[in-house]
Amino acid sequence: MMFQKIIFLLLCCLSLNTTQAQDSLSQQTTTPKSVVLKPRFEPDAKKAGLYSALIPGMGQIYNRQYWKASIIYVGLGVATYFIIKNNNDYNRYRKAYVSRLSNNPNSTDEFKGILSTEAIKQYQDDSKKYLDMTVLFTVIGYAGQVMEAIAAAHLHNFDVSKDVSLHISPIVTPNQTIGMSLVMNF
Repeated sequence: MMFQKIIFLLLCCLSLNTTQAQDSLSQQTTTPKSVVLKPRFEPDAKKAGLYSALIPGMGQIYNRQYWKASIIYVGLGVATYFIIKNNNDYNRYRKAYVSRLSNNPNSTDEFKGILSTEAIKQYQDDSKKYLDMTVLFTVIGYAGQVMEAIAAAHLHNFDVSKDVSLHISPIVTPNQTIGMSLVMNF
């Protein structure tokens, strides 16, 4: 019963607030006032690049391109997963390979009787290669998202109007030669 009263009071408050907002809106339209327009958002490319370099995706958020930040965070999650996986695999094979080379009878080799020493060495080398490639691609992706934030900030207010025209007209140059001129208006 108490829950229903709280919901009722909440709905009453919201409805009163809505009617007041409509009244103030109607008053604004009837009384002529000078209209103050909010300035157009123009992102700074240096800030976007700096924010994106400090925190991946923050430059895209600064540029108000929120969907790109979500793609960056998914990419970082995937890269982190593969770095951890490849590092764990490399350490497993490295430990087994060192254990085989030491010929220590007390060492525990999880691949004893399953893989040969040459196979363990091959798996270790492959895991190291995959780890190195994952780190390289992660660094390239990190630099790419910084460059994308800078480029998006530069192109944020790029005017793409429908008035793109091309005119061909005759022209006379200062040394009295006659020719054709190609003029493109943007």
